[in-house]
Amino acid sequence: MGYLLIGYYYTGTQDYDIKWTIPHCVLTLRLIGVSYDVYDGRKRVEKLSEDQKKTALVKAPSLLEIGGHTYFFGGFLVGPQFSMRRYMDFVGGVFVDKKGQKPACILPALSRLALGLIILGVFQIGTLFIPEQYILTISFEQEVFWKKMLIMTLWGKIVLYKYVACWLLSEGSCTMTGLTYNGQDKNGIDLWDGCCNVKIWDYETTCTFDGLIQSFNINTNHWVARYIFKRLRFLGNKLLSQAVTLLFLAMWHGLHSGYYVCFFNEFLVMKVERDVTSLTDRLPAVKAFLNLSSLQLPIYILKKFYLLFGMSYCVMPFVLLSASRWLKVYSSLYFVCHIIYIGWHVTYFVMKKMKLVPRLNPDIAKNE
Repeated sequence: MGYLLIGYYYTGTQDYDIKWTIPHCVLTLRLIGVSYDVYDGRKRVEKLSEDQKKTALVKAPSLLEIGGHTYFFGGFLVGPQFSMRRYMDFVGGVFVDKKGQKPACILPALSRLALGLIILGVFQIGTLFIPEQYILTISFEQEVFWKKMLIMTLWGKIVLYKYVACWLLSEGSCTMTGLTYNGQDKNGIDLWDGCCNVKIWDYETTCTFDGLIQSFNINTNHWVARYIFKRLRFLGNKLLSQAVTLLFLAMWHGLHSGYYVCFFNEFLVMKVERDVTSLTDRLPAVKAFLNLSSLQLPIYILKKFYLLFGMSYCVMPFVLLSASRWLKVYSSLYFVCHIIYIGWHVTYFVMKKMKLVPRLNPDIAKNE
């Protein structure tokens, strides 16, 4: 990790750099994960969580096993992240179906390849109409506000497709080898989601930020949850653990200010979403109104637009990187989402201090 940060410092430019630091950041997470897995393997089984039991290594891997895991061709450039335990089960012939045969992997692999190529095509066509640098132009700056919001929404959707396409192509490569095999469902159908990094249907249909995070960059999210977030319980504060986890993710991506702003935005927006959901649960009349069947479609459309614009707004610094660029775009949008998010946090904090927030139903409070 230290060597990676030094590499970022000496080789970084104002743009997204395609160089050795990309596979090295994948390598960093992989080796940190192996270290933790060996550490967990030294503990007594009853002290391990269910996640840790699935990845713990009782025996330290050999240099050959480390090399094979590190440089496995399906995942050393852009991921996906997978544990040493999964890799060793894979090469050890553990991944077989109920009949003891190797499951058929070619069609599932080709389907991910085809989907990746389709998404890549959508990205290439989309950038012809809204190039990545368009939001930095005078033309965008001079548009009326509602049109800026619309363009920003489409821009973010298109930009993220390049990541989705890369993950799908890489996942297809892993599936072709059999690495992603994940057993069978209750109907005896083979599952190939062991290294799934994006759930396309969920990603396209969700209307919440939580749903978006659960369906996007899945393996990295699971990795930081398993190896960083859940191991910060000693802090005794969930929000603090989340903040430290997001700071680690920002540092892992690079030294550009855009990464830190992006993950700060994620922290803000997730807190807002949880607060609003919690407040709605405390107001039965409001919750009943929002659950009216006649309102489901318009509410879904409003929430979907809010999600798409908010996602684009939050991820924009991640793409533009330098402060001079993302500040220019945020200024042209009047920092609208930051005003809403921070304004909500202040208002909700004051309401709680003044005891204006209703108490939760005991059953809901227990679930929270």
